[in-house]
Amino acid sequence: MTEHDDASAPKAALRKAVEQLCGDEPGGGSEAAQEAVQALADGSGKAWTADQETQIRAMVNQIRKLRDLKRPGGGWWRRRRKEWARARLEDMVKAGGPELHHEADLRHWKSLAMVELMLEFAGSPMKQDDVEKVLTHREAVNAVTYEEYQQARKALAEKQAAAG
Repeated sequence: MTEHDDASAPKAALRKAVEQLCGDEPGGGSEAAQEAVQALADGSGKAWTADQETQIRAMVNQIRKLRDLKRPGGGWWRRRRKEWARARLEDMVKAGGPELHHEADLRHWKSLAMVELMLEFAGSPMKQDDVEKVLTHREAVNAVTYEEYQQARKALAEKQAAAG
């Protein structure tokens, strides 16, 4: 596999998902959409070692668990599991360092952004304009760096604090 093939794999997976979502069968693109999101989550633009890649994926999974446990309700058991998950994530960050945590946080956000985009079109067939919108949005999401992501989060938090 060449370097060009590695770079085009996420695009091919996304195009396949978009084409299946354009099809007539309802829900036909869900598996392809999951493959596209996974392919996009794997492509960070930086060459990580296998050990670092494993640590990043573990952190992303832990961030997902923690996010899921932060939902309202659930009682004392969910709160306890949330505390354990937070402690595990903190241990992972200490072991891997802030750079790996930043990459995991960014990958988690990119995955969520792509899932939200795919869900927007999951209920109906896509038009050619929708395909262009998806591809443009994907390129924009992939171009985001951690610093830009943090600035946007900070600006949103300030805006919410001023409004509330």
